[in-house]
Amino acid sequence: MLVCVCVGIYQLRSLAPAFDEAFQVGTEQQFSLSNIVQVGGANNDSKQVGYQFQAIITVGAVWGTQDSRLLMIQIKNPVVSSLPDLKPGSVEGLETPFYAWWQLGRINAVYFTESDSVQVRNSKKAIGALLQFQLLDGTYVEEDPSGLCKVTYTSRSSTRYHKTKGSCQFDSNRVQRTEYPLQSKVKISRNTDFTVSTEGSLQTVVSREFVKYLLNAFNNLGAYYESAIEMKATGSSRKAVVLQGSNIEEVLKDLSLESDTLQMQNYRSTCTGNKCESTVTLFKKYQHSLTDGDIGTGKSSTTLIELVLAVRQATVEELLRILKAKTSQPLKGQLLDILGAAQTVASHEAAKTEFSVVSNEVDTSLAERYLQALAIATRPQKEIIEDLLQLAQNEPKNVKLADSLIQCLSAVTQRYAQIEADGYDSELVRKVTSFLMERIEGCTKDGCKLRYIRGLHNLKNPVTAHMLLKLVQEAPRAISVAAMKGLKSFSVHLWNDEFKSSFDAILFQVFRRYDSSARALAFDILLDMKPNYFELMHLMQLLKSTDKSFEVKQYMLQKLRMLADQCRDFAVLLRKVIEGDPALNNYHVLVPKGLSTALSRQFSEAPTFNASITSLQEMSGGLFAEGLSSFVSSDTEESNDADDEETMAGMELSIQGTVMRPLVFFSGKGELMGHVWSGTASERTPAYQATTLLQDNEEWFHSHSGATLRLSATGAISIDLNGQVTMSLWGRNAQSKVEQNTGITMAGSLSAETGFASIGVNFSTVQEPQLHLTSALDFSSDPVLCMQLVQPKTTMKEQLFKTVSLAGWKQSTVYKTTKLYNFTGLTHALNRKNNEMCNLIS
Repeated sequence: MLVCVCVGIYQLRSLAPAFDEAFQVGTEQQFSLSNIVQVGGANNDSKQVGYQFQAIITVGAVWGTQDSRLLMIQIKNPVVSSLPDLKPGSVEGLETPFYAWWQLGRINAVYFTESDSVQVRNSKKAIGALLQFQLLDGTYVEEDPSGLCKVTYTSRSSTRYHKTKGSCQFDSNRVQRTEYPLQSKVKISRNTDFTVSTEGSLQTVVSREFVKYLLNAFNNLGAYYESAIEMKATGSSRKAVVLQGSNIEEVLKDLSLESDTLQMQNYRSTCTGNKCESTVTLFKKYQHSLTDGDIGTGKSSTTLIELVLAVRQATVEELLRILKAKTSQPLKGQLLDILGAAQTVASHEAAKTEFSVVSNEVDTSLAERYLQALAIATRPQKEIIEDLLQLAQNEPKNVKLADSLIQCLSAVTQRYAQIEADGYDSELVRKVTSFLMERIEGCTKDGCKLRYIRGLHNLKNPVTAHMLLKLVQEAPRAISVAAMKGLKSFSVHLWNDEFKSSFDAILFQVFRRYDSSARALAFDILLDMKPNYFELMHLMQLLKSTDKSFEVKQYMLQKLRMLADQCRDFAVLLRKVIEGDPALNNYHVLVPKGLSTALSRQFSEAPTFNASITSLQEMSGGLFAEGLSSFVSSDTEESNDADDEETMAGMELSIQGTVMRPLVFFSGKGELMGHVWSGTASERTPAYQATTLLQDNEEWFHSHSGATLRLSATGAISIDLNGQVTMSLWGRNAQSKVEQNTGITMAGSLSAETGFASIGVNFSTVQEPQLHLTSALDFSSDPVLCMQLVQPKTTMKEQLFKTVSLAGWKQSTVYKTTKLYNFTGLTHALNRKNNEMCNLIS
């Protein structure tokens, strides 16, 4: 029995990791090391650029116990050359030795001299991490330059092993948009193969790492980074000087070293990208692209990207110098767009000098321009929100400015809640929410309530849902519709059976009559909740009812058809409901009268410039009118109410999901007739002009090579929305044209830096898509309306810059690639009823 036990112990011992022979105390091993690093474009880049680093690595065990070693590691004869042209660079600071505490295959700590810089330490940590390995299959948690990682070891033979690494946790300082289409993604692959001798000493290490950085909006746009390290033992081991001490602390005491972990620190050289140009110098360089005529073009959107990165580093004094310059006066609008996009405390303080909330200025366009740009910001600052709240509490005298301030405060707070750990429960968010709700309750006029309801719409705080629903159910028509729009902006996951029942009652007008817009929004929410067969059958009962709201019925039918075209499963469900009800499946029900429509059209073959009902809308607009429903409406219920309404019209704008202050074209019949007789709107008139951020993403990545990678993506959209209208009372007809001219730029970069090399990829795409909506109205007898949606031809320009710079070089090497994609123009088909009306007018 005793013999069996002893044999069992011996067998277990033979399977244990043979670490006793690894890095024997008093010996020194020598390795040759080669690291090839390359970068390129994400889309089948044929020309790879980068650098090759080579050196001799000596590893001596200068102190040790049975399971621990203190390793002295030295990098000798380091050389670096560029790829593919093999142009040499210089390497300095790496040859001073450093130490690593190695214990049973793990590096517990590394020790450096005080003079070692961050980039030198990062490179040395990469070398030290190559000495970290296990000889038993399994999954472990290891700390290395990439962070705290989950690693899996698999033995291929008694001397060959494979290691995969993933789920690394480290401080990436990630900043990105919360909307998925505007986010970026990083694909990572890491693995290592190593061999040991039969005694367990390390012989070869081959470590590979691949990083791919892509934009969600355009999968073909991005960059990759690839690094391969190969370290091989050369010659036989030699003797090393042994240090004396009873423990590792005692040994290190006399060496005057600084302790550190294997995790790297972020490193970025002082000047990157803009060659150390100051913000003022950059402004002078790009000011020719900041004119009003450039809005709505790619030149404007590209300029914002170039300047916003510099403005984020600028001081208040530098920004004020730019704003107060004589040459800046015609460019104030675009400069305030940039300050709003920068979202720093310095840019906010500088922008505030351009407007006053206590005066009753007639022209508040500059102040509103800044607030609208800030409202779309993606890096909300607590200090800025607190200042906006204080300004809103003081209630500006100018109504337009007050409205824009409320929408900016609400939108920025909503983004703050998305990134704050406590979310909507944070103290600052609760303060803003309470402020908006209290103001709604204190308002005595509809216009006042509408401003703060739009604020709740932008805030999207779930605790305000019941208040909005109450306003929908009890308030007058305009307030009811605004509150319903606010509810539509909430996540569909918020709605329980209580809300579902209320939306159903609004659609079917169970307790009171509702505006057709409120009913259509209720129908949209109910559809978003993915109704089953019985729920959808219930909704479609409205189509065969005696309800005279033909616009609502027509909208419902068009929306159902659109969703059926987009989703096969929904199409099957819809067909089953219709075929199962003979009273529903007939021409009288499925072809109601009414001019409403719902449609979806693809804007571009490249997904970058598309928007859909399920993703972020870069821009959406809607015309509204009151007191004019009898003009063209087929809804008899609303037509009867038209005499009680004030005559007015305007446009509602939503930019990237943020509701702006509505633009009012006229208010009152007198102002309307004044426009008609004077022909005020017969000339091209701007309705909205601005340049705002799209993507605003940034994060860091730590490579096994010791390089720190900075990944960034910045996008901008420049919008020029204008229109004109002509009307003939004698001929009883009218024509209008609305143009949306847009410049969209998406740019990104992947840069990798060490103390001796800097490589990177800068990629960008620019397009100037346009949409022209023309309409012709003939009201000489029965109203006939013809609309045409035209998309002119356009070109997309894609550029890729690859840069290599080594220490000792006076100038970087740059490789440039440019591609052009042409898109033909087209006219979008709307629907058959519109085609019939166009034939009548023509």
